[in-house]
Amino acid sequence: MASQDTSSPEEQATAKVVLPRASRTPSSEALFEMSSSAAETPAASTESESVPPPEVPGKPQRTVISGDARKISLEDNTVDLVVTSPPYWQKRDYKVAGQIGQEAKPSEYVAAMMDCLTEWRRVLRPTGSVFLNVGDTWKNQSLAGIPGRIEAAATDAGWLVRNRIIWAKTRGMPDPVQNRLASRHEYIIHLTPQRSYYYDLFEYARKYGRAGSTANPGDIWDFRDIPIEQNDWLWDDESPLNKLDWDVENPGDIWDIDLERNMARHLAPFPSEIVQRAVSLACPLAVCSECGRPRERRVERTADLDPRRPQARRAMELAREKNLTPAHIAAIQATGISDAGKALHVQTGTGRNARQVRELAAEAKAALGGYFREFTFAPKRTVGWTDCGHNSWIRGTVLDPFMGTGTTLNAAYRLGRNVVGVDLNPALTLESE
Repeated sequence: MASQDTSSPEEQATAKVVLPRASRTPSSEALFEMSSSAAETPAASTESESVPPPEVPGKPQRTVISGDARKISLEDNTVDLVVTSPPYWQKRDYKVAGQIGQEAKPSEYVAAMMDCLTEWRRVLRPTGSVFLNVGDTWKNQSLAGIPGRIEAAATDAGWLVRNRIIWAKTRGMPDPVQNRLASRHEYIIHLTPQRSYYYDLFEYARKYGRAGSTANPGDIWDFRDIPIEQNDWLWDDESPLNKLDWDVENPGDIWDIDLERNMARHLAPFPSEIVQRAVSLACPLAVCSECGRPRERRVERTADLDPRRPQARRAMELAREKNLTPAHIAAIQATGISDAGKALHVQTGTGRNARQVRELAAEAKAALGGYFREFTFAPKRTVGWTDCGHNSWIRGTVLDPFMGTGTTLNAAYRLGRNVVGVDLNPALTLESE
């Protein structure tokens, strides 16, 4: 049954319904009631109606340790997220005893990085993650394959490689090379020690989802910004683009981030946006000091659509005309677009919903036609936060074992997390509180 509408007249201009949980009985009530001025009224924000994050006592703390990334003076299970950019192999010599990066062979560099990962696993909570920014190196006119070597070694050591994120540099250093494309990307490898880990895709998507030079154009060929247009050949059934998973709630693994100017003496700062993205995804704001559980967002899918968009308005009109219920819309969202058409034959994991759900989805899709996609991609909202019951919350902690100028520390601190930095030779530029 649709929830009772207690919103103001201004809020009612956006037609919306909170979908029922699976245990509720399907209702035959009218699904949408739209005011005549809905198309002209700005849509209400789904997030504005969400439950805000709970307060965390105290201010975030900053800790700086002069030492080696392979042996950190922290207790076990005290860090939620590692975000770091180690020295790249055979790039810069920092003239510091014990430094990583000047090993004679790639295998020796990878072994040093595996020593780091072993130590980071010790200090990470079981729900923690590592976001490792590492570039490759040309040696004897060939890429050394450093990121891939690290991924392979980490997998052998029991780590899960969850993503190889592409940091696409919108600008790069000039490169005079003429017999290959200039490098305009680096890797950010997301690693976890176990299958279950803290991950807030909702927060990340809300922040980072879509909303005549003759220089070397670089090595990223990007088709992600082609608009979805009806009756366009790019989106017909035979188009390879149409076979991709266009999930607007998951912005994907290519991060377009510009380089940042930094006048500190450290030679290789990296952008604070990398830190901001990683923290949004993988570092809880609050963790229980007793059981170590992160406070996680509880999300519920809605059928909120923006009536200013013609496609959305038409989808709501059809749903009302065909007497579709919230259970129909929930069934559409449970099956998604992967249960439709050719996807049944080319995708794994489809067709696994209960028969009643599949039948309701088929009815709804028949009534809506192509407009069912509008409901498939309807937004979600925060309805609450998990609570272990100990009432002993502390802030999540971010560690950068190659601290450098403190980019990670500053960015994570601004986001309300405790931060710890480690470096053999800190060139620290911490911001004032």
